[in-house]
Amino acid sequence: METGEEQATTEKLAELRGKITRLTKEKEDLENLLAERSVSALAKVNQELIKKLASVEERLTNVERENRDFAVMCVETQEQSAAITSLYVASQRLHATLAPSEVMKIIKEILVELIGAEEFGILLLEEEKKKLQLFAGEGVEDRFPEESLPVGEGVVGKVTVSGKPFFLEPKTQGDMQVGLPLAAIPLNIKGRPVGVIVLYKLFSQKSGFTSTDMQILELLATDAATALVSARLNSTIGRRLKTIEGFFQLMKSN
Repeated sequence: METGEEQATTEKLAELRGKITRLTKEKEDLENLLAERSVSALAKVNQELIKKLASVEERLTNVERENRDFAVMCVETQEQSAAITSLYVASQRLHATLAPSEVMKIIKEILVELIGAEEFGILLLEEEKKKLQLFAGEGVEDRFPEESLPVGEGVVGKVTVSGKPFFLEPKTQGDMQVGLPLAAIPLNIKGRPVGVIVLYKLFSQKSGFTSTDMQILELLATDAATALVSARLNSTIGRRLKTIEGFFQLMKSN
């Protein structure tokens, strides 16, 4: 039988064991809480890092895209500058001659070399006959069997009347097979129609007209119209002078 001191000691031991058990549990709970908080903090930091990384990647992608766009723009600018320079040289040649055949030759060179035209025609307006006469071209003989076209008829004839250029924008393969030209550019002098440049086919390496092509055609239309009219006037004056000279020679012989 335990004495009073032994009983007191036993109770204290039991109390201490209980405290140890509670403290052990509190320690475990605290460790678990710290672990959970640590994981949560790490997860939060990880999410922030992922967001920052995504932001950096997006900025990098934008910079790369801007660099590509800038490179493309530089190439296009160089090509446009080279084409305009070539057109300027050709324009000087156009206005340096009054021979109709030479003017036609230069226009054809511009269409082939600068635009990449494979099939095209240059038609001039015969006002008295109210028709467009085919004066030069490549591969379009079958399209103009009579070598002429009434003014106002078809796309080409309507372009002459309206004075507005036409560019075909085919949406299907069928649109390419209806016989329409790819482009028809009116030749005007101060709003007065002179003729039309009509393009039916480009070389295989060209998929269509670029903005530079359209700019060149617009500039060419003005220069070509002036050069063609000047050459035709010079040719007409030359023929009349020969007729007059022939008349005087005939008078002298009599």
